[in-house]
Amino acid sequence: MKNNSLQCFSPLWFGKILKTTCLTAIFSIHFLFAPAKMPPETGSKPVFQSKVIFPEQNKHVHSSAIVELSNGDLLSCWFEGSGERTANDVVIKGARLKKGMQMWSQPFILADTPDHPDCNPTLFIDGKGRLHLVWVVVVANQWENSLLKTRISSDYLNDGPPRWEWQDVILLKPGEAFANTLEEKFKEAKTPELAWAAYAPQYEKQIVEAAGNPLKRETGWMPRIKPLILPSGRILLPLYSDGYNLSLVAVSDDHGDSWKPSLPIVGRGNIQPAIIRKKDGLLLAFMRDNGDSPGRIMVSESADEGINWSAAQKTPLPNPGASIDAITLNDGNLLMVYNDLENGRHRLAVSLSDDEGETWKWTKHLENNPDGGFSYPTAIQTKDGLVHISYSSHLKTGKTIKHVAFAPNWIKENPGGITNAEKLGFPKGRKILLLHMDDLGMCPEANQAGEYYIENGYVSSGAVMMPCPSANDFVEWAKKHPGADIGVHLTLTSEWKSYRWPTLTDPGKVPGLIDPEGKMYRSVQEVVINASPREVEIEIRAQIDRMLALGLNPTHIDTHMGTLYGSPAFVEVFLKTAEAYRIPANAIDLSNPEVAQKYRDVGYPVNEEVIGMINAYQLPKLDNFTSVPDGKTYELKRANFLALVNSLNEGLTEIIFHPSVETDKLKSITGSWQQRAWEAQLFADPVVVNYFRYNGILLTTWREVMEKFNAKSSSN
Repeated sequence: MKNNSLQCFSPLWFGKILKTTCLTAIFSIHFLFAPAKMPPETGSKPVFQSKVIFPEQNKHVHSSAIVELSNGDLLSCWFEGSGERTANDVVIKGARLKKGMQMWSQPFILADTPDHPDCNPTLFIDGKGRLHLVWVVVVANQWENSLLKTRISSDYLNDGPPRWEWQDVILLKPGEAFANTLEEKFKEAKTPELAWAAYAPQYEKQIVEAAGNPLKRETGWMPRIKPLILPSGRILLPLYSDGYNLSLVAVSDDHGDSWKPSLPIVGRGNIQPAIIRKKDGLLLAFMRDNGDSPGRIMVSESADEGINWSAAQKTPLPNPGASIDAITLNDGNLLMVYNDLENGRHRLAVSLSDDEGETWKWTKHLENNPDGGFSYPTAIQTKDGLVHISYSSHLKTGKTIKHVAFAPNWIKENPGGITNAEKLGFPKGRKILLLHMDDLGMCPEANQAGEYYIENGYVSSGAVMMPCPSANDFVEWAKKHPGADIGVHLTLTSEWKSYRWPTLTDPGKVPGLIDPEGKMYRSVQEVVINASPREVEIEIRAQIDRMLALGLNPTHIDTHMGTLYGSPAFVEVFLKTAEAYRIPANAIDLSNPEVAQKYRDVGYPVNEEVIGMINAYQLPKLDNFTSVPDGKTYELKRANFLALVNSLNEGLTEIIFHPSVETDKLKSITGSWQQRAWEAQLFADPVVVNYFRYNGILLTTWREVMEKFNAKSSSN
């Protein structure tokens, strides 16, 4: 039998829950914020506003851009037709949103090259106040043959399309330095770890050889993201090539009248750059990852206003091979909009960084619909301080371009009100993780893994199964390590086939906890059916008292396999015992009706009685609780875990895992030995450590939680 640490409770076990899930899965449900569509208030900025630019339709619409005009109107553009590069009816369309109005105008044509697809448009206003439209005309229906085109207008404030006064092909002429830079920068780029590892040298050789062909290096450069205009007036137009599978920048020092190419931004699949300028003048280009797994947003730097670029490297931010955008806000913070997934485009996130991209501390989701696709965003900040984002919205019911607007602080706001983390004094809007090692004391293998994590400062929190054979050993070790955050993993089940344990209490005093073999029952269901609340209280108090008698004060208590959430009566015993000892339990705040309903829907006994008990509970509460997901390989397990953390809302979340050193004995105990062995290395993995740092995620312990709680209580 595989131990997933927590199993379902309530009579619904015997129906759908027994067949489909366990409490670990229950706690692994994450509630992503779906923003309300709110109209703007008169004389104030909208909290959040969302609308479609035109009704859903069957035609393919994609790759939008948006720009603020001099009179405060917005102009958007996109390509539309029966397909993309292979559909010759694809045109560039646009629409206007008049300042102060709620509805976008009827769409109109911005560009149409007869019998050729027109794709990937972007818009910008130059230093002379002229409007530029840049897009590609696809020649011979191949991206690699695309020609970069531009239109310019000084008369664009009236209804309908602008009056274009100039149209031309932007011809770039990357020289021999293009090929030399490719060869040089490929050497600087890190060798891919996974899919491309064996093929990278051959791939790089082919790219460098192709760069020797002037025709190949002068065609096929395509826009996607709007340009960045530097304080010097220089315009940097991000471009990419599907043929070379990398990027460069078109540079103009005369307001877009002429262009020259930068040197390439070299990497394996780094395309569609979004460029921002840091306070010290350093440029960062964040890019889509069309390369090796795992998919991550890629980044490159330029210290000379966009001519030379460092080799592209992966960041910790996930990317499913989808376009992103990034801007610097008026307050100096960075904003990024992206699909925060490794696979699929059904979720679209917007994140804030207050340290110029070192970390991304706040995230909200614009979209989260498994049946939809939301991608290719463009973000701007208008003169009134609002952020406007347009993006493709592809649903089963049709396709459109969506437009959202919000004040930047909306990203930091918690939709459920103040979090328990904030109540304790943790920073507002942050994800606070309590990484927790379950099953310490179960066997020597679990103890060794726990000791390694604590001694090396990776994870400090864990709980001991006091009835188990190796419990005393770990407690004695923990007494010599006062920084360890050790609690009691209250154990009322003995789930393994042959490796089993009885209660600490004399079986004659708790017969409802003893199975025919003289051990604890294997399943939570059997405990709920056979044990009385009084017997449960006697045993869990005995386990707490055993740790105290050994000379270690537990910092918290939790429940093995979720047994103490098996019925309302057990919940009452659990919470009252925590309060009696003044030792915090892992209680989840259910005051949000939406959260309570989600748990109720999957079989949790969340009735008014349970909600009332948790509301009345006098010790700290969690905002969320989950566990490390499984994976078929270590790399997939790591990726699944990072995706899980990325999906969490702000607040205090406990994440449980079960690290164990791999031995033959462990393999004989549990079929989950491989997952446990991987979990023994997961949180020491530099990828995970750097992910926490890069995303501004704070780690805590139950000891710190209780210290903050006591400090707040004494000040009130």
